[in-house]
Amino acid sequence: MIKAIIFDFDGTISNRKENAYGVFNEYLRQFFKDFNEIEYEAVLQDLITYDCNGTISVKLRLIPFINKYGKYLPEDFEEKFIPFYYDHMYRFSVLKDETRSVLEKLKGEYKLAILSNGDSTSQHSKITQVNIEDFFDEVVVTGDIGVHKPNKEAFEYVLNKLNVKNDECLMIGDVFSSDILGAINTNITPVWITLDDEIPAYHYDGYRIRHLDEIFEILEKENKK
Repeated sequence: MIKAIIFDFDGTISNRKENAYGVFNEYLRQFFKDFNEIEYEAVLQDLITYDCNGTISVKLRLIPFINKYGKYLPEDFEEKFIPFYYDHMYRFSVLKDETRSVLEKLKGEYKLAILSNGDSTSQHSKITQVNIEDFFDEVVVTGDIGVHKPNKEAFEYVLNKLNVKNDECLMIGDVFSSDILGAINTNITPVWITLDDEIPAYHYDGYRIRHLDEIFEILEKENKK
């Protein structure tokens, strides 16, 4: 019987790509004033590609961007952009369209938690920006506890806070190497949320969804076991 659901934040209940697009657009326009709208859009779309959904450091994401567009950028671009990114990204944090209605249906029926990788200030700021803390029994940012997904200790920490067993819990996340791997290693039932149907995963036969509202079918199935 499922008693609790742990959610990743970025890319799972929030629209991570729109969040990143917002902060990139805010900062980059000043360097591409001579570009028309479509040319500038191409710049932003390149950076969204290099962003790798936030799974690598900002410094690494900027390497191919600077290699391609460096002639338009000041020498101190990286030095100034990285702190801007961390200080302002929360302002562009938005929920996925279905998130609030899904949480409203789950609240009271299940214990709910967020387990988000990242530094304390930026992640808590993003979560506060979208005003969803009241839905959750626990909000855990790994920067606060010193261990990060997929480390089992991060998942076990949340299980202990929720006072549930691993087989009573689902973990919903979009990054396989942190959310899904970590859940499997902790014997928590994983639910991989990804909009990209073209991603092959021959070694994974667990749940895979495109939208959060598909979770209700999974809960019904799990609770019949």
